[in-house]
Amino acid sequence: MKTAVISYSFTGNNETLAKQIAEEIKAEHIKITEPRKRTFGTIAADLVFGRAPRTEPNPQVMAAYDLIIFVAPVWMGQPAFPIRAYLKQLKRHPQKYAYVSISGGGPNGNQGLPGALKRRAGGEAAAVVDLHITDLLPPTPKPTAEAVNGYRLTAQDVENLAERAVAILTEKLPL
Repeated sequence: MKTAVISYSFTGNNETLAKQIAEEIKAEHIKITEPRKRTFGTIAADLVFGRAPRTEPNPQVMAAYDLIIFVAPVWMGQPAFPIRAYLKQLKRHPQKYAYVSISGGGPNGNQGLPGALKRRAGGEAAAVVDLHITDLLPPTPKPTAEAVNGYRLTAQDVENLAERAVAILTEKLPL
């Protein structure tokens, strides 16, 4: 089965995780980029206006693969906006896909993520791996938004998180 790990990362955390997952499952890693610099302001504007920003490579790149594993953040309970065009492509041309994320992780996690993915992609993800930075931080004092947003994965974090993600993906998918 030809597999692509397609990643988008605002802080670099998801990209680092994606590279490790791709290496472990011997898949090609494809990095999504944006021609314009993303800010917290553009994230908010994309949310308010429902925009899908321009990205590269073209989402049609997915057609060459049997399985797509997205590795990207979750923003306000939704898959990161830069992958919207890729999910829309899946709606037009269904393929097996999974979603892995390392994101902040609020008090209830990202419970709505599977439903949000299904609405955007037109079909359920074969696996959803929702990892949280708050789980990597000491529980007391309660992690602040600044601490969560500023956290960068260590090499040990990446190794541990990739191992967890690959175990879940392997259980649910033919890798």
